[in-house]
Amino acid sequence: MSNNYFWQGGRRILIEQTESDITLHAPDVETAQSAADEAGVSLEEVDQVGPDLIRATVAGNRDRSMAQLRESDNVVHHVYRTPGQADSEYLITDSFFIKFKPETSEQTIDEFLRYEKLEVVQDLGQNTLLVRVTTATNRNAIKTSNLAASRPDVEYAEPNLVRQLQRFAFIPADEQFPKQWHLHSPNNGTDLVAEAGIFAPEAWEITRGSRDIVICVADDGFDLTHPDFQGPGKVVGRLNAVESNGTVFYTDEVLPKGGDYHGTPCAGVALAEINGQGTVGVAPECAFLAVRFPLSFDDAAMIQLFNRISREADVVSCSWGVGPANAPLSRAFSDALSELARTGGRRGKGLVICVAAGNNNCPVKDLNNTRTYEFIDGNRRRRRYSGLIDRWIAAHPDVITVSGSTSLKTRSAYSSWGREICVCAPTNNFHDLGQFIPRGRGVVTTDNENLGSGFTQGSRYTDQFGGTSSATPTVAGVCGLILSRNPNLTALQVKQLLQQTADKDLKIESETPVNEPGDFSNGFSLWFGHGKVNAAKAVKSAVPEAEITIDQEIQASLEIPDAGSSIFSKIEISQNGAIDDIRVGLDLTHTYIGDLRIDITAPDGTAVTLHDHKGGSTDNIRKVYTVSELPALRAFTGKRIQGTWIISVVDTWRMDVGRLNSWRLIAKVI
Repeated sequence: MSNNYFWQGGRRILIEQTESDITLHAPDVETAQSAADEAGVSLEEVDQVGPDLIRATVAGNRDRSMAQLRESDNVVHHVYRTPGQADSEYLITDSFFIKFKPETSEQTIDEFLRYEKLEVVQDLGQNTLLVRVTTATNRNAIKTSNLAASRPDVEYAEPNLVRQLQRFAFIPADEQFPKQWHLHSPNNGTDLVAEAGIFAPEAWEITRGSRDIVICVADDGFDLTHPDFQGPGKVVGRLNAVESNGTVFYTDEVLPKGGDYHGTPCAGVALAEINGQGTVGVAPECAFLAVRFPLSFDDAAMIQLFNRISREADVVSCSWGVGPANAPLSRAFSDALSELARTGGRRGKGLVICVAAGNNNCPVKDLNNTRTYEFIDGNRRRRRYSGLIDRWIAAHPDVITVSGSTSLKTRSAYSSWGREICVCAPTNNFHDLGQFIPRGRGVVTTDNENLGSGFTQGSRYTDQFGGTSSATPTVAGVCGLILSRNPNLTALQVKQLLQQTADKDLKIESETPVNEPGDFSNGFSLWFGHGKVNAAKAVKSAVPEAEITIDQEIQASLEIPDAGSSIFSKIEISQNGAIDDIRVGLDLTHTYIGDLRIDITAPDGTAVTLHDHKGGSTDNIRKVYTVSELPALRAFTGKRIQGTWIISVVDTWRMDVGRLNSWRLIAKVI
């Protein structure tokens, strides 16, 4: 099996080895350098890119150096890239995701794992595993996953890659203005036009947030001693995520350390408390979940992290991601995000996931890209990239991807663009390559002092924050206000509401060249998405509507043939509204319910399996399926109820027959 490609996000990606780059398994740079010295290998540009994973450039013959390191019992891998593109890069681990087809037996799966000498790192459910190759496997994760992907009983097998994430923050050259114009800008001023902000005070007339709604900011350290994070019930959780041997565990040590500089200002933008001093966040009375994690997490660790956040928060703000790269999400992580956006969150109505578009003045996704983009990577090195672009989490269809606008209502010169942009939010302006200083004000927010690093020395506040790192918690704060007004909304409804109420009176101007036009066409701009988020309009539109109950039953009286074709029964719903809760009642007689599969399909085609060959020889099904008993029914939450609903029943084994007597649809709609 070849090592010249791998699968990721359902796409076959061609690769080749770089000339002189390697990854070395070591806990830190010092240990890696020491191991290289002992092996007689000279390393350059040594960086920690993941837990126990070091990336380095070999000075000398690469293959001979790797052999020397392996002779000293070091685990070493090549670094890969897209063929002919020196500016692309893939870092592999010893693990990969594998999903077996639904009909695959546990015995077959176990036999495969034993034969390939694989260790199960994590069972992700639904026949999906994260597995690790061992010395006895005698192949790296790419070769082994490619071999597995060719099996007829495997749906996908994709390596677990390390992403070199970068914080989308602004490190400024000049002092900015001290006022929080991004919240409220009624008048023109120096480098400011009226209504460049989000109309927060008008939203606050309705709600300033609620402690019942929890906004998570996932980033580096947070100065929770800051006066703007004080107040009864303000901070409801402190999670410092640490990965070890494939498992993420948590401590409560979230205070900034070393070079941590980013979390405190991000949190202040979203959540700073009204206390008569300092700054005010977009959602000052919402609760705060502080999550500190390393940017070196692989996809498997990210799945664990997001699942934990989902249990404790309603909204999460993510001001980080990858730069220009062909970095599609692994199918496992993509599927996890899709599920969380629909059924996650503390309310079970979906986790609202806000993600920075990035500060690299390039597309979020362009699978036909042939242009070259220059950018500064996470290690502050200037790089060029000209390959396909698929920027990981920011390109996921269910997240809220946020771009930036300026205090002049123009495009932020660095802001990334594309069809994946949901909305933009006001932030600062700078040139991502530092070639000149464009016009625009910075964002005033909380800052570190005496802990970690800060933007403004000697102060717990800064007027120099920005980037899509600031735009993203701005939108997260607005989402918190929306849910404080109407907690019955689903995450996808929140996203839709943001888009519907966004302002489009922006100037189609940019101080840096953009390779795509920014004009609004059919209500959408590649630069600004659906427009600049408007907190006042969004909160006003989130008014809870009167809830009604729809209860409709049909006497189906349909025979279920033995090992035959499916039968179908329909209910027509004439009323309209969005589903808030749903139950399905079923009256069915059959002498062996383990033979049966029963599905319900909504008018838009969304289908949920109610019963799937369970119960063995038990007779009959007379029950009401609820969301608490069958969480899959949450897939209908937020859907329009009007139209044709269909129950299908099929008997897949011989010997027993039955009858669908009746079924009932009970739903609360708003």
